[in-house]
Amino acid sequence: MRTYFWLTGCSALGVCLLVAGEPFFWDTIQLGARHADWFYHQPPGTLLLPDEMDSGHIPAFGAYLAACWHFFGQNLMVSHLAMFPFIWLVLWQGCRLVSNLPLGLGRMGALAAFLLLIMDATLVAQLSLISPDIVLVGAFLLGINSVLRKQPLWLTIAVILLGLTSLRGMMVAFGLFLWQLVLIIAEGSKKDRPLATFKLLLPYLPGGIIALAYLLYHYQTKGWVGTHSDSPWAASFASQGGVSLIKQAAVVAWRMVDFGRIFLFLALLFTWWRSGWVWNYTIKRAVILLLIMGFVLALPALISPGLSQHRYLLPVYLTVAYLFLLLLKKVKSKTWKTTMIAVVLLGQISGHFWVYPDHIAQGWDASLAHKPYFEARAEGLMYLQQENIPLSKIGTAFPEVGEQHLRMLNGEREGLAPYDLDQQDYIWYSNIMNDFSDEELLTLQKNWTPVFTFRKRGVHLEIYHLK
Repeated sequence: MRTYFWLTGCSALGVCLLVAGEPFFWDTIQLGARHADWFYHQPPGTLLLPDEMDSGHIPAFGAYLAACWHFFGQNLMVSHLAMFPFIWLVLWQGCRLVSNLPLGLGRMGALAAFLLLIMDATLVAQLSLISPDIVLVGAFLLGINSVLRKQPLWLTIAVILLGLTSLRGMMVAFGLFLWQLVLIIAEGSKKDRPLATFKLLLPYLPGGIIALAYLLYHYQTKGWVGTHSDSPWAASFASQGGVSLIKQAAVVAWRMVDFGRIFLFLALLFTWWRSGWVWNYTIKRAVILLLIMGFVLALPALISPGLSQHRYLLPVYLTVAYLFLLLLKKVKSKTWKTTMIAVVLLGQISGHFWVYPDHIAQGWDASLAHKPYFEARAEGLMYLQQENIPLSKIGTAFPEVGEQHLRMLNGEREGLAPYDLDQQDYIWYSNIMNDFSDEELLTLQKNWTPVFTFRKRGVHLEIYHLK
């Protein structure tokens, strides 16, 4: 395993270097660049963010990036290299998780199992970004391995990392606790349960205490936890009911099968059928983990539309892939195994080419389909510079609103403004933006003239001028 440890490390470094020049994108602008830039200019020991950028998480990720900038310089390469230890954690823990799953296909089978686990389109996209979800996924996989291998010290570290990552990380840690608790109740005798439960709590106490202490301090200082009425995200996180609840359930189901995961779910069902609907201890344990993680992470998404992004369900996707590999192990036919693995891997790769029509909102940070946009924005900005058009005069939508510095770390504090079709003469529109309504897109096409156009692999960018 030592060889695989170093191979995953080299692979992690290769990923960082491959994307080292790419800007902050989508939510990483807020959770990475904006938080880190604020901490970068604050005195040491600052713990809380201003309300306008505070979404309730422990801002450890932003503080970590800021510390890296202080030591090595504030630039994109340092930011991407700062992700190296966490990408390595994801790859190494993924390798450890499948190492005990011999599929009877030799070394190529072991490699295929590893790739199948970590090649989910959303995970690959996040691994290419400066994203706190890389930390969350690495800690989640470390937590699973620690439970399966009975390593409480490593589980303690995993829980601490999860709590420091985000409120969602705390929920994932709680899910791991529930998983172990259910296993104790299902397997142990009533006489042994109290002692077993006490021992179970110990690895969760340090991370739980840190998280609770921060939340209490946050509440005592600001009077709220998670969100507040004046939060920029208050509307997105507002509770829904009735028909909206049904709609959100459909959205969550869509997220689960989106970007090629439909092939994984179909392969899982067919493989389970082929295995004779096997129901042994390892399968039962994985199904319990899947149900708990699905409940813990999907419930907030059902209640609040702002919590239904693809990356929020990453632990669920990984658990589904792990369950599939467990089932595949029980099938005797090598031809079946090879075919199912090929179908799933090709499906995962296809996910990076899933681009929906402009009128359908898409999670652009959930696959590599967004990559051509970086070239598009560079050429668009060059056009504006050549035409001497100030950025502040151009309207746009998320994720382009705001300082260029928070995307490129180039010191440029000017940026594009929120769009208003009645007040501005120029509009920057790309299909990677989900905020333009169908009516506004129709207005742009009818009443505005595109003065700059870029199209590549499903991504397009237009700069419009009012006729």
